[in-house]
Amino acid sequence: MDEILTNWLLGLIAALLAVLVLDSTGQSFLDPLSPIANVLALVTFLAFVILTGAFLVYTASFRN
Repeated sequence: MDEILTNWLLGLIAALLAVLVLDSTGQSFLDPLSPIANVLALVTFLAFVILTGAFLVYTASFRN
């Protein structure tokens, strides 16, 4: 399960980096990808927030 989650997050980060590279090449390449980039950014941010919250809950469970 850890490998699946790690690969999924790395794939999202790679897609975001690809959009940033396309942005540097010119606006004509980026226009069709703009909605996809927004969704990827939102999903990556939400995944980060959820994973951070899960980690904090997990570490708090060891506290007595």
